[in-house]
Amino acid sequence: MNAVVTVRSRRPIGAGARPVLQTRPVRTAPRRISRIIREPAPRRSTMKRPVLYVTSFFALLLTSIAAVGIGASVDAPRTLMSPGDYAAGKRAIESQSRLALGQCRGKPVSEKDVCRAEVRAGERIQKADLAARYHGTVSASVDARQARLKAAYDVARARCSSQLAEERVDCLRTARDQRNRAIAENPSSST
Repeated sequence: MNAVVTVRSRRPIGAGARPVLQTRPVRTAPRRISRIIREPAPRRSTMKRPVLYVTSFFALLLTSIAAVGIGASVDAPRTLMSPGDYAAGKRAIESQSRLALGQCRGKPVSEKDVCRAEVRAGERIQKADLAARYHGTVSASVDARQARLKAAYDVARARCSSQLAEERVDCLRTARDQRNRAIAENPSSST
């Protein structure tokens, strides 16, 4: 069978005529697939819905009880004191530091700065110790050690501030050396 090709002229887009070819595609039937007659699968007996619901409820209940039991036996308590005790301890530390700061008011200026630095350092140390007891973690105890080092350095700097130029520089250098030595002796507190 020969396909008839008809060329129609149309308006060219560019220079010169271009033919348009029309063809008649041959229609083909889809491929036939042989059908295999299968026997229907035997029907299984299904579980009735109420029995399924009750069984799944008890399985879920037993699983959750086991999970709670395992969790209770494995986990240690997160804190070593209650949040109420922690808050009360923090309030007590703050009130003691306010009283101590009030006692610093009547002192001369040079002693007043040292007194305030000592009170603030003591408050910082007490709060860090309280937090270490509350959380009971290694990082909390490291933070408490860092607070002690920082507090000692701040008090030493306050003591140095009342001295004259060269003595002050030497005093600050000594305080810095003592802090660096304490950090070197306690490497876990430097991180």
